[in-house]
Amino acid sequence: MKKKFHYRFPQQIWSLGYWGSKDAPKLWIEAKDASQGNWYSYEFGNNEINIISPVPSHHSHLQWLKGREKLGIFVRLQSGKNPGIEAIEAYELQNGKRQYAIESQQAKDLTEDQLIIQQGNSVLLMDVDSGKILEQQKESPDLTSFPYESPHHIEESQEQFNAFKQFFSLKFSLQIAKGLDYWEGKDKLVFSYYLYDGAWKNYLLVCDHEFQILLHELLEEGDLMGYHTFQISQNHLLFIQQKLQLKIYEF
Repeated sequence: MKKKFHYRFPQQIWSLGYWGSKDAPKLWIEAKDASQGNWYSYEFGNNEINIISPVPSHHSHLQWLKGREKLGIFVRLQSGKNPGIEAIEAYELQNGKRQYAIESQQAKDLTEDQLIIQQGNSVLLMDVDSGKILEQQKESPDLTSFPYESPHHIEESQEQFNAFKQFFSLKFSLQIAKGLDYWEGKDKLVFSYYLYDGAWKNYLLVCDHEFQILLHELLEEGDLMGYHTFQISQNHLLFIQQKLQLKIYEF
């Protein structure tokens, strides 16, 4: 494993999303505090990060839905304790400009470039690149998306957690609790686990199939635990430390 990228943001990281293409994958990052923040773009190919734009004024109500080659597609949530969806919004991820906003109370993927949305009592088909309502589903082979994987999450209350708890005790002499995030690759295992050591702490552990530890880092402790523990994308391991630092390792 080789560390490829490490960046400390001036504000806390709140959300991540993937966009671009298979040949030029990119990562969208939202970092903000209560008063301000920015959207950033990280390019896997040239290993560079750039500011896209300041976050929109209503950023607290935007939730990443999916990425296209040039666009980020968001749902805009209503304000309130139990917010529902208010609209679908698309932003150009080169400059942060909003391309369209479509009223919608629901949104569901149909294909990579089409959504099923609800407007009042009507269920409609929407093209995500243009925001236009379609009369019928079109043929749309996926030419732009690329894979990323989130880990499998296991709660302490689930039966299989006991097997992992015993495994960690025998192999690593660690007494884990609370839960576990787990990913298995062709030659590596990645875990995000929790233990109590004066306080609850969340660690990342990477080992090979012989259980030799390749990477072992503290992600967070206390209230910030469990936020974006790790993801795998195109032979890269991504994780966040202290909600401020983004680290990327290449397998």
